[in-house]
Formats: sequence, C-alpha cells, structure tokens
Amino acid sequence: MDRRDFLAGTGALTMADAIGLGATNAQNTAADVGIAQADPTQPTARVSVEQQLATYGATLAYDMLPREVVEAAKRLLIDALACGYGAVGSPAARIVEDTFRKSFGGPAVASVLGSPHPTSAEGAALINGVLVRDLDLNDIYVGKEPSHPSENIPAALAACEEGSRSGRDLIETIVTGYEAQLALNDALAFGDRGFFSVSIAGFTVPLMAGKAWRMPREQVLEAIGIASVRQLTLLAITRGPISMMKALPFAHNAMDSLFAARLAAAGFTGPANAMDWFLTQVQPHQPDMRLELDTGKFRIGKVGLKRFPLQFELQTVAEAGVNLHAKARDRIDAISAIEVETYPITIERTASPSRYDPKTRETADHSLPVCLAMALIDGDVTIAQYDRERWRAPDILALARKVKAKVGDRMTAAAARGGGVIVRLAFADGSSLEEEVEIADGDARRPMSRAALEHKFKTLAVPVLGEAGAGKVLAMIDRLDELSDLQPFTAALRGA
Repeated sequence: MDRRDFLAGTGALTMADAIGLGATNAQNTAADVGIAQADPTQPTARVSVEQQLATYGATLAYDMLPREVVEAAKRLLIDALACGYGAVGSPAARIVEDTFRKSFGGPAVASVLGSPHPTSAEGAALINGVLVRDLDLNDIYVGKEPSHPSENIPAALAACEEGSRSGRDLIETIVTGYEAQLALNDALAFGDRGFFSVSIAGFTVPLMAGKAWRMPREQVLEAIGIASVRQLTLLAITRGPISMMKALPFAHNAMDSLFAARLAAAGFTGPANAMDWFLTQVQPHQPDMRLELDTGKFRIGKVGLKRFPLQFELQTVAEAGVNLHAKARDRIDAISAIEVETYPITIERTASPSRYDPKTRETADHSLPVCLAMALIDGDVTIAQYDRERWRAPDILALARKVKAKVGDRMTAAAARGGGVIVRLAFADGSSLEEEVEIADGDARRPMSRAALEHKFKTLAVPVLGEAGAGKVLAMIDRLDELSDLQPFTAALRGA
C-alpha cells in the first residue's frame, strides 16, 4: 500500500542583501550583523531576546563548529531519522499526511521519509515532524523543563532541501536550531506559565529558515515576530489521558513558522517584543531573563538519546525492569508487591490513577506501572509491544496494579528532580530483589554507543528502506560535511 519557483519568489528576492552562510565567519561582530555598538557614555539599551537570537543565527557558521559539535549533530540526525522511520505508517502520521496532501498545495520541493512523493517544505516539516515525535523515542534535554530538540530537524531538512543547500549548511542549520532551543530551555519554562515547551518552535524554526534560505537578519527578526506570537501551545496536551496531539504541536508550529519566514521574506512585518511581553505579562513574571548564547560554547553535546519508546523519566524505570527480568524471569508470577522510589514530578506525570489503566497508546507510554510491568514480564519495552497493544493485556495490567510509587527520600535529598529510580520486588515467600538505575542508558552522562545507535537506526529504518537503503543513509550522514548538494541524501531518505 502506498503510504504516501516558491522560494524564488521569497528568499531569492533578497539574495543581494542576504547574509550568506558562507560569508559568515568567526570574526563576525555585533556590528557585522546589524546591531549598533553601544555608546559607553549612555545607559546600555536592553537587547531583546529576538535580537539576540537573530544575531546568533546570522553569526554562527560551520567553520566555527568544533569537530565534536559536528559529530554530535550527525548522531542526533541519525537518531531523529531512526525515530521517524519507526513511525512510518502509524495512525497519527497517516492522518496528518493524508489530510495535508488533500488540503494544501505547493511545490514538491522537500522529501517525506520513506515516501516517493515530495511535498512543500511546510508539508515535509509537518509530516516528518509528526513521524520523529510519534513514538516518544526521540532525544531529550532537560533545562528548566523537558524538551525534544530533535523536533527542529525536520524543519531544518525541509528548508535546506528546498534551498539547495550543502551538507555543511544542513549541519550548521541543525546546530543553530539546537543551540537556540537549548539556550531558551535553560532560561525559562513555558510549562510554569501553562504553556507547552513546543511553543519554542516560533523562536527556533525562523532562525533555521533564515539559515537555509539566506535571509537577512532583519527579515529573520520579522519572521520570529510573526511566528512566536502564534505558537503559544496550551499545556493541556500533556495533562490527563494523552492523545495523538502529543506528536503534532511542534511539527505544526514548525510548519507555520516556515510560512512565517516566507511572509517576512516577502516584506510582511511582525511585532518586535513577543518574548518581552510574555515574560512581563504572563505569570510568573521574569523580566530579567538572560539568554546565554555564545558562538564559542555549545550545549548540543548535553542532549541525551532514548533506549526505550517511553516518556523520558521512564527510561530508568524500564531499564531497571529489564535488569530485574533477567534475575527473576521464572518468578514473575510470585511477585506480591512492587515498590518504586523516584522523584515527585515523575510520580505526578507517570503514576497518577489514569496511568494504571491507560485507554490510549500515548497514555500507555507515559505510564510508570504499565511500562515497568512490560519490562518485567517481557524483558524489554519496544515499539512492537505497543503495535500489538501489549499494554492492554490482562497480565500486564494485573502486574501494573501491584506497583506502588513513592518519593525516594535519598534521591530527592541530593536533587529536587532527576531521572533515577529504585525498584523493589517483593515475592510471596518473603524474599525480595532490588535494582537501582541512577542515569539512563543514552543519557548524555552515559552516552549511547555508536553500535547501539546504529542498531536503533537499522531496527527502525530497514523495514522502510531495506538493508542497503538504511546502510546508504548512515554512510551519507557520516560524510555529510563532504556533500556539496543535499539532493542525493534526501533522495536516499525517500528510499529512492
């Protein structure tokens, strides 16, 4: 079953003025990118968050990137694509793709993972964005709140493919999106104000569009203004039973933000103070927020990867369950009680009453008792289990009802928040087993090996691309910075 010149009228209009990707270098200064130098005799004017972001995007260049940053970007690209291929054909992804293709036109300039049918850059950002997010297997960074910066990658890919960019340009664009998101993530929490962290797309995606489409800094500023005021997304998406909307909001915001960049390139203007308004008008107020962006310092190496298709705080829970399965596989039926020690926020998010009897797949992969029961009984937590609705099985739900989560005093004494867990199994004969996992496999402090990353990619990509196709994509990512043209790479992503 088949599952599957616009830019010339916008960004190309301004190519004579554009800040070219190749023209920027490590000697760029604030004056080079359009910010007037301060008069030392006058009070220092505050530079807005939008100005800081636009300046950073205009300044950062591939030649500034240390080798470890380039390699980190490649790893994150492999991981994001793996997640995307794993979700090809999922209900959420099918609905989004079918509906977009029926509802919207546009030039076929950007690739959809595993599909022979290209679409517009906006469409590719939306469809691939849902694919990357759908399985809850993509990367994780926790600053003021959790976020998944790999959600920037589909927009970066789409914009660079439309813009006929090189592999180095794609790396530069991805790093720009990541660093902007991580800096914002370290500076404020949308969730504290009732909004979802995906609201950040209105600030990061216009920067990447500016890179890929070589837009002047002033147009990027307008694009951020247009996009950011439209992307505030309610936190209700992640509260209570979880729906397919978990996979959609960043992707939809990215699609809208690419269109905002087109509007800005065509001369449309936007407000200049969206973030200042947000910080001073939405409680808790934070008028003195500092955004720490430095072209000499990078956070991208602090992003973690996921071993299991689960909410990030459950990675250690699943790992503890897998380890205990190896020790108690012949005694699972004799378990009388399961005690889990973890952090208060983890209990609130993943062990509330609704999580003990999930009605949707999206709620199940946010359920501490269910994912632990699957790990203990089956010895793993995989996409295949979710595909066959293992989380609904009577034996899983029966064991899940024996799970009691409590705050781990020792852990919370060391830190108010974390991902560590202690799981204790009590057996009918009075014996017990305990497993502690402090840092999840794949966390930046315990990085996933290259072999494990390749295994993850091939497991998810081979069913879509075939063995040879998956190997080709991996090989091209390894030499991405040698590709003068992205077209062969994006053709490989389609499976062509």
